[in-house]
Amino acid sequence: MLHVSELQAGYNETMILRNVEFGIQKGKIVGLLGRNGVGKTTLVKVLMGLIPTVNGQVVFDGKSLKKEKPEHRARAGIAYVPQGREIFSDLTIKENLLIGMEALPKSQRSKTIPEEIFQWFPVLKEMIDRRGGDLSGGQQQQLAIARALISNPKLLLLDEPMEGIQPSIVQLIQDVLVKIAKEKEMSIILVEHNLDAVLSCADHYYILDRGCMVKNGNCENVNEDELYKHLAV
Repeated sequence: MLHVSELQAGYNETMILRNVEFGIQKGKIVGLLGRNGVGKTTLVKVLMGLIPTVNGQVVFDGKSLKKEKPEHRARAGIAYVPQGREIFSDLTIKENLLIGMEALPKSQRSKTIPEEIFQWFPVLKEMIDRRGGDLSGGQQQQLAIARALISNPKLLLLDEPMEGIQPSIVQLIQDVLVKIAKEKEMSIILVEHNLDAVLSCADHYYILDRGCMVKNGNCENVNEDELYKHLAV
């Protein structure tokens, strides 16, 4: 589904990512772990086309994305939920969700929200006419993820979706991610610094440190003490 090889990227003359090798299969959840400031957000922004690739390849669904703009990547089936959610606070839940459909071809857009969105996140249906800015942090995160899912992407990029969210909402989000990965064969990259959050729902993990991948493996039967050595501040 996605394969990254020898990736180098950064800001101006500062190289953040160095020869990164990374990948995800169809219908799998991959956790991208690492301390704050090691390049996790930079990596997902590169995947979305928000930061240019200096060197290396990003291949999605068999095609190189190196020269593709963010809007073209969105139409190709990549959806991105940034850290901080970035919902439209002055718009209602329904209006925010309808904006998410802009990534779809015009023939597939609708004025009706798919019912499955409300099956995953029931609170959004209950509060459909409420403004985004009036929602709690957990409700805003559900809206941000739902807005990304409404375009039915092949690959979902989530940057710190569990940050600052109450445990019950964290569990709900984890359950939804597992469900859509399995039922829709959607690939999901979950950027986290919280190991427990990744091990609760991901199939595979990668650990990024100082711009390089230092460890990866299956989330079953991991040695947590060994992993924490790479994550401790």
